[in-house]
Amino acid sequence: MSAVAQGPTIPDAKATTLKTAFQACDVGALKGESQKYYVDLSAVRSAAAINSLRTRLDFLDPGQFAAVLFTGHRGCGKSTELLRLKSHLEQEYRVIYLEADDALDINDADYIDLYLVLIRQVLNEVGALKLHLDLPLMERFEQWFKDITEETEESVAKSVTLETKAQAGVEVPFLSKLVAKLLAQIKGSHTQRKTVRKQLQQDIGRLKADMNAVLLDAFTKLREAYPQYPKGFLVMFDNLDRVPPDVGDRLYFDYAAQLQDLNCTLIYTVPISVVYSDKNVNNAFSQPHIVPMVNIYQLQEGKLGYNPEVLKRLGKLITGRMDYQSVFAAQNGNAGALVMRLLKASGGHVRQLMQMVAKACLAAASRGATQVEAVDVDYVIKQEQFNFERVVPEHHYPLLVQVCQQQRVPQTADGQRMLFNLSVLEYNGDRRWNYINPVIKNCEAYREALRLAQGQPQDTPTPPIVPPTVP
Repeated sequence: MSAVAQGPTIPDAKATTLKTAFQACDVGALKGESQKYYVDLSAVRSAAAINSLRTRLDFLDPGQFAAVLFTGHRGCGKSTELLRLKSHLEQEYRVIYLEADDALDINDADYIDLYLVLIRQVLNEVGALKLHLDLPLMERFEQWFKDITEETEESVAKSVTLETKAQAGVEVPFLSKLVAKLLAQIKGSHTQRKTVRKQLQQDIGRLKADMNAVLLDAFTKLREAYPQYPKGFLVMFDNLDRVPPDVGDRLYFDYAAQLQDLNCTLIYTVPISVVYSDKNVNNAFSQPHIVPMVNIYQLQEGKLGYNPEVLKRLGKLITGRMDYQSVFAAQNGNAGALVMRLLKASGGHVRQLMQMVAKACLAAASRGATQVEAVDVDYVIKQEQFNFERVVPEHHYPLLVQVCQQQRVPQTADGQRMLFNLSVLEYNGDRRWNYINPVIKNCEAYREALRLAQGQPQDTPTPPIVPPTVP
């Protein structure tokens, strides 16, 4: 197996060199050996989303199913929390965790695609558990797929890969192979994607009815053979929060009914922009469970300052992985000064923080240094700024100034886009509020928008940016 397939190397002890520190800053979800890096942030950000999600599923009785939404900014730690929640839920559910972007074109996902993924994953799990579903039911379902797609045993067999054949270590059912072929077509070509979806939508009522019949039969057979799973299958669709705002709106508003009323319990991760739509996602689903940013801020004499206790707790994400005094050079005798700059520049965004630390290690090593110095921290913060300058539309900068001043994002398409591209972050606890990503403050376009908002001529030197007074 290649090193890429195996994933990053996890240092046995705290990292003490730039290379091992870089390796310890992998930003993927914490699973397997990497779970040793987990830091409980519930003391410094609301844990209501995790607790309420767990309780919602605990409250379901066997035979009751639900479709629940789980959201938060990309990189805030949702996947890590879902994987930790998985171990708790496995006491009652047979949990199927999947990363949707592996199976779908995340930029053009449709409810039909999710149906196919759900069918395939459940059938594969049924095969792995050696359950025997109702034969006439399966034959009718397979025949419908054959008729609607004009596929045969022979045409599907030609396209089946060794990976598909080997899934779950057992012979994969024909229907699972057919669905795998359809998913490959959907992901591989825009023309094929339209064709497959059009075929299946010809009789969507039949597809949903048959799928629900199969899901219900799978639920019944699972409970009979494995009493330790009284609530049946639970499918976690992770990484659906990566779909663009327009795709999110289509999935969770236009096709909300299609994503619900299935004989299976489902967790859908959704873009945080969906929660800010004036269409009100609560009208279609129950209230979404929202993981906020780590709130590094606090009020100080009417102004927004930093909360030292929260910064200290957030810093454990770094100090738990490396000996920061070995990795970071001391500034005026303080080995933590550079770490503190990165913590503040992250805005409490976990992934952004870890990415900046990793890039700082890389930048220092590229210079031939043995420790991260101020020049490296300056460089990585500036690179984050440049990244936003590439993706933030010009007309967003005056809006970003308003967000900075008012601590709320407009409930418009622009507001949704700013949440999606992480130029605006959400915090909540005693109250819900928004603030801009700190690295944007030094973008010239932002500084110019700030000058105009303050009524200053364009050639006026920009004063130092300070946190605004909170109304």
